[in-house]
Amino acid sequence: MADIFISYSREDEQTAQHLRDVLVSQGYDVWRDKEGIITGKSWEKSIEEALTAAKCVIVLWSRAALGSHFVRDEAEVGRNAGKLVPVQIDNSEIPLGFRGIQTANLGGWRGEIEHPEYRKLVRAIESRVGQGSGPLTPPKVIGPPWWKRLSAIRLPGGATTLAAVAALLLMAGGFAAGRYSAGGSGDGYRDALEQGLRQYFDQKYVEAESNLRTAYGKGSGLAAYYLARMYRDGQGVKADDAKALEWAVKGADRGNALAQNTAGLLYSAGRGTKKDDAAAFAMYQKAADQGQRYGLYNLARSYENGSSVKSDVGKAYDYYRRAGDDGNGGAFTQIGDMYMSGRGMAADPARAAIWWKSAADLCDAAGSNSLGVAYLNGRGVAQSDARALDLFKRAADVNSPTGLLNVGFMYENGRGGVVVDLNQAASYYKRAADIGERSAPAALARVQERQRLGGGGATRK
Repeated sequence: MADIFISYSREDEQTAQHLRDVLVSQGYDVWRDKEGIITGKSWEKSIEEALTAAKCVIVLWSRAALGSHFVRDEAEVGRNAGKLVPVQIDNSEIPLGFRGIQTANLGGWRGEIEHPEYRKLVRAIESRVGQGSGPLTPPKVIGPPWWKRLSAIRLPGGATTLAAVAALLLMAGGFAAGRYSAGGSGDGYRDALEQGLRQYFDQKYVEAESNLRTAYGKGSGLAAYYLARMYRDGQGVKADDAKALEWAVKGADRGNALAQNTAGLLYSAGRGTKKDDAAAFAMYQKAADQGQRYGLYNLARSYENGSSVKSDVGKAYDYYRRAGDDGNGGAFTQIGDMYMSGRGMAADPARAAIWWKSAADLCDAAGSNSLGVAYLNGRGVAQSDARALDLFKRAADVNSPTGLLNVGFMYENGRGGVVVDLNQAASYYKRAADIGERSAPAALARVQERQRLGGGGATRK
């Protein structure tokens, strides 16, 4: 029997299959029902045996999974046996009874082995199963069916929905091959890179630096990217923007898209060198040419803002859309903002809301906040305080300062189906103030004054 059992709802089969492929490519033994049921055995019996024998039970929690009694039953078996590893794949809340267990959030994950949330999942698996033994490059990258979200939208310039779908299909084929290659060859580099990544995400930076330098010396561009991050952020070494840029350029020269995007950000901010928008644009273009979501996003921003290149809203839209199709929720938020403000197109609050919903579904806090405000004010959607509060809470759950401020406002004023609760309002305002939301201190002071004058508990408005 396999070491790892993946539990999922049928609606999430594509995600489960992709996760299985990535784990198998890294040397893990993963069971899934379609491959694991032996001819002649009952479906229920085969699943029960595999679930019992597995050392690790990964449960993919989603809105669909919440309604599946099979998923809940399998999660309960895993929890009771102490081998449950929960994974969120959308914004749905994990059901009561399964909270309190460290959870990886793979909403918008596209197969990157260096993604922090995927590394969190790997560490949880390793604690139960041990380390995988396979290569570092996932076998393929899948594309979610975003055409479903775009079916009601006409692109700037009058392009049809059919054209949009065709473009997405072409992109899916064009960007799938080789996008997450670590950038090197040979077992020596792979061993050093895997050790370096594991140590980096375990915050053992001294050991990580040594292994990452070794991996770079053997040809890994990805190793150079993480060395750039260490010097940029002062992780285990003294922060040094010039060294960060040097390592980012080294990784970029070896074709690593993450390093290319990072070099672009450093050039754009003038960190480690004189501000150079032209050099930043060139780096973003290289990353975007590989389909890298952050490079696509930053290239879109360059076209929208006209930095180092003539402003072109049409190209900005196109690159934002490609970034969003690859899981960058912030890109869909930007498109929603463009529709709301009428930048380069006719203002259309209803279409803005459609794009913000796509962003919120990808766990983008700004998209959740914008859609929440739309529901609060009834712009582009039917007015609903309850929907607004739900969206603000999604943003607050990932410590969005604006989301925390908005939830505080709802409790302060008793909107969204909650009673006036100054204690809750003060709590959210304080959290927002603690992470730098500029208007939060004034809101907190206002609520504290109300508490001083009239009590701080929950009251009917």
